[in-house]
Amino acid sequence: MQGASAAPLYKRPMPTSRDLAADLLLRLDRGGGRMKDSLPAARRALVDPRERALLTELAYGTLRRQGTLDAVLASFSSRPIERLNAALRIAIRLGAYQLFFLDRIPNHAAVDHAVGWASKHAGAKRAGFVNGVLRALIRGIAGPATGATESRRDVPREDGGAVRMKGDVFPDPETHAAANLGARYGMPTWSVQRWLRAFGTDRTSDILRAGIGRPPLTLRARGTTEALTAALDERGLAWELRAGAVCLRGGDEAVEPLLEEGHATVQDATSQRVVPCLALQPGQRVLDLCAAPGGKTLQAADELRQGEVVACDIDPRKIALLEALRPRMGAVNYHVKRVAPEGPLPFEPASFDAVLIDAPCTNTGVYARRVEARWRARPDDAATLAAVQGDLLDRAAGLVRPGGRLVYSTCSIEPAENEGVFEAFLARHVGWTGEVAFRTWPSADGDGGFAAVLMPPVAAP
Repeated sequence: MQGASAAPLYKRPMPTSRDLAADLLLRLDRGGGRMKDSLPAARRALVDPRERALLTELAYGTLRRQGTLDAVLASFSSRPIERLNAALRIAIRLGAYQLFFLDRIPNHAAVDHAVGWASKHAGAKRAGFVNGVLRALIRGIAGPATGATESRRDVPREDGGAVRMKGDVFPDPETHAAANLGARYGMPTWSVQRWLRAFGTDRTSDILRAGIGRPPLTLRARGTTEALTAALDERGLAWELRAGAVCLRGGDEAVEPLLEEGHATVQDATSQRVVPCLALQPGQRVLDLCAAPGGKTLQAADELRQGEVVACDIDPRKIALLEALRPRMGAVNYHVKRVAPEGPLPFEPASFDAVLIDAPCTNTGVYARRVEARWRARPDDAATLAAVQGDLLDRAAGLVRPGGRLVYSTCSIEPAENEGVFEAFLARHVGWTGEVAFRTWPSADGDGGFAAVLMPPVAAP
């Protein structure tokens, strides 16, 4: 029998996945950090793994589809969504996300939660507005789309299907093609306009479809792929090879022991292709100039086995992430160094066999994964960052030994940040040679990205 002095474990009812998702979205809406930083603590508040999975789906999914939700909701709200009280805006978006994209949740459950949560955060009178908008939205949904796409009425889903509305909710594609695509896939119109000019309609449509999908949980084996997949099989975890990498079908929590034991690390398939471009050999000295959070740094150490890796960053908070990698470096001589954002780098000329610059970029290749990035981006970001990227290459060029390699990579699909930076570097540095190693586009298999190999002259020109 429990003693009289025992206190209840929780003074309030335990939060639900919907409560926590709404709380996270509200915090972000008010400028409170990033989802990837806030979500882990919220997940720990839930005991049931299914509830944790639903929280992740609701939080990331609502944020990922925010632009589409707002475009549709504009037809059912008497007030612009962006001008609503923040709590009302979040409640309506979260409810609408469930109505469109989570078939297993009954409509009444999605609406009831949205109204209840809004009542707690904005008052019962205001919560009535949430009820009215979501009920009107339900009446406006015709059902699953069939036959030819109706681009003014069909709300695309990740599975390739769509939800069809009874009336037009998106701009006319004949007169506003970029605005129509941007609204349907939740992307700023200016981004879509630029991609249409650079890549054409088909490629742009593929990029947009990838941007609404949930990226796979992809592992990089720290030993052999065969050993990793055998360990996954032993634990009953379903996996498949995509783009040469091991992707899990669910089981993100069950894989944590494998990560802790050093069998694998989480790393996207495109990201895994960068370090091999360095063509590392045991005993070499390697510089990772923009190293945090350290995924490619660890991969370089794994490929090197013995030698030296120097990991750098400009942010002291990120330096702490790089320091945390030290126990996983094995026999590699590992150094972490904070560097200044400008000026000469604190290393001897021609002192590295290989230098990696995984440069800060617009993140346009990873919008499905970094869900807030599309709304933080600005039209001039690519040009601004291209100047920073070019400066990084110039600062690092003198550190590469003759016969060594300088690898430049981004997780961007913008030509200005990729081929533009690569070609401008070669134009500035007489005697250097280079080639584009790869360019990938966002897809269900992996992120979009770019890598190029640059090689110094054997002798000074």
